[in-house]
Amino acid sequence: MNPATRSVRYLPPEDMVPSYSQDIARIFATEIGDGGLTSAAFDVACDEAWQALQRLRDEHHAGGPLMRHVFSDDDIPSIEAAASGLSKLASRIFLIGTGGSSLGAKTLSAAAAAKSNHLAKGTLNSAIFSVLENADPHAIPISPEDEFGAMAFIVISKSGTTAETLAIFFQCWDMASNALGDQAAERFLVITGAHESPLRRIAEQNGMMLMDHEPDVAGRMSILTNVGLLPATIESIDCRSVRAGARDVAETVLAASSVADCPPAIGAAVQVALMRDRGATASIMMPYSNHLKDFSRWYCQLWAESLGKSGMGSLPYPALGMVDQHSQLQFWLNGPPMGVYTLIDLPAAPTPPIRTADPDLRWMDGKTLGQMMKAASRATGETLAQHGRPVRSLHLKSSSIDAGTVGALAMHFLAETVLAGYMLGVDPYTQPAVDTGKTLMREYLSNLAAY
Repeated sequence: MNPATRSVRYLPPEDMVPSYSQDIARIFATEIGDGGLTSAAFDVACDEAWQALQRLRDEHHAGGPLMRHVFSDDDIPSIEAAASGLSKLASRIFLIGTGGSSLGAKTLSAAAAAKSNHLAKGTLNSAIFSVLENADPHAIPISPEDEFGAMAFIVISKSGTTAETLAIFFQCWDMASNALGDQAAERFLVITGAHESPLRRIAEQNGMMLMDHEPDVAGRMSILTNVGLLPATIESIDCRSVRAGARDVAETVLAASSVADCPPAIGAAVQVALMRDRGATASIMMPYSNHLKDFSRWYCQLWAESLGKSGMGSLPYPALGMVDQHSQLQFWLNGPPMGVYTLIDLPAAPTPPIRTADPDLRWMDGKTLGQMMKAASRATGETLAQHGRPVRSLHLKSSSIDAGTVGALAMHFLAETVLAGYMLGVDPYTQPAVDTGKTLMREYLSNLAAY
């Protein structure tokens, strides 16, 4: 028996990870009834999580990629130099990439939006930085009449063959070349694998800036590499702080003397035990901060592609605080008991109080929006538990989403996902099933007549 598993019930020590704490009290049958886990089922899962943790540690000490980057900042000067160069060159910077090549960058850039606290700055929809990730002709906000001298482009594809990314890249490259001639190449920075590929070949032939994608890091797990950190640095996010937050979690993963001392291992035990013993077929990720909305989508790709193999895994679902309380909660409470709910909240920010003279709204008068958000999270968690739905809560310790917090959350769920994969007996680093769809799309395009 892994030591101390039977004591894992409520909160781990508050100083375990500086950025957050994790509460799993409401996943147990003693708290929520038949929808929850028994102590025996949880203890079995903790024993498996302990074995998975040893495997992850062994892989790390052998040079494995999952936590390697957070223990070295040697690559950061080159990332900062590239970000500075592009920022000086252009006032509008576009990221061309999809899936792991875009979701990680969008997740990290939320810290810039939180820091700026301004509608027109620091967001991925601003004129400073935009993401082109969907090959929808109506979603490309660039035309030949635009001023390409004010633009720069980051193009990301690990394989160098991602069809959607290449298609958008070729459209932008064609327009930039027509507008700028030989000077167009300096406006493009490409991150791709070091192997031969169409994207790398075109970048080299035209003298574009090149950075290598880490060869042993899956795209969905590249958030803490140059793939995530270069766009984040352009958004004035301190990538060293991102790495420091992630390192706090990684150090806990490596040093924990039991599952009880390792939040990602606890999380993996919770999710896998609920899959097996309570038929949990969905993992609902529900942060309460708008600045973690893209984090939920990043989590969904991570969880789905890593675990959805051989009939294993659970369906990830992105939700957002008070928005989905008013759109999904009815189903969660009275629909089929299919999910495990992860709520992420944060302390109330020091903002001006709400003032109302209406006697029916005395309960609101003098409170802040942050207090309302915190109360909503607490109420939703308790309501779900009262209906027998298993809930775990992550309580952030900062009242705003900063770089260190996002780095810590990324590392937590990277580790939790890999540990869950080992417990389920699947390889969390591969995604073989998606290749069929890619092959068919190429076949259908090949058979279309050119126009």
